[in-house]
Amino acid sequence: MTGKVIISIFDSIPLWIMILPIGICSVVALAIFIERVIFYRTIDTDYRVLMNSLIEKIKSNSINDAKLVCSGYKSQVIIKSIYNILDEWNNISDKEVVIRDESHKAIRAIEKFGGVISTIATISPMLGLLGTVTGMMKSFSGLAKLGPSAQDLLARGITEALITTALGLMVAIPSMMFYNYMVSKVDFFMREIEFIANSFAEAGKNSSN
Repeated sequence: MTGKVIISIFDSIPLWIMILPIGICSVVALAIFIERVIFYRTIDTDYRVLMNSLIEKIKSNSINDAKLVCSGYKSQVIIKSIYNILDEWNNISDKEVVIRDESHKAIRAIEKFGGVISTIATISPMLGLLGTVTGMMKSFSGLAKLGPSAQDLLARGITEALITTALGLMVAIPSMMFYNYMVSKVDFFMREIEFIANSFAEAGKNSSN
């Protein structure tokens, strides 16, 4: 394949093909942003107060009362994990296994979509850079073909390069900011889950003594 053929291939790529993947990334990032913000608000509960109440019920062997206390909270992934642990409390000998499994389920739900946002933040400027390269290739190709009279082609190629670069950055910068926000939220709720797991584990040891 000769250089002219390669250049002609890039010359034939329309602007919308360069913009489309960036647009898809922006839509996906926005959808995840909305879903995660709602999710974090849903699971934002004072688990210290809840666990203190539940542990008192467990110590008095009032598991049904503990489940009723748990049922009074809004249904969400961490509350469901707590309820599942309580539901199996008197039926299992190895409580630590159930506590660990439910904790892992909650952590996976909290970490969901983190990799997607990280990928979008990484590839969006690269997609913009790809559009920059193809736009500049079109400019110089037109300049090589028509010489100084190729002002329109030159301007069009440079415009395409700047548009794709700007769009890529417009997607990447908010995505990176949101990814850092997600990391901070994940760290916070993982500490909450660790507190819940430790509280149940301590209660399980005491009840087995």
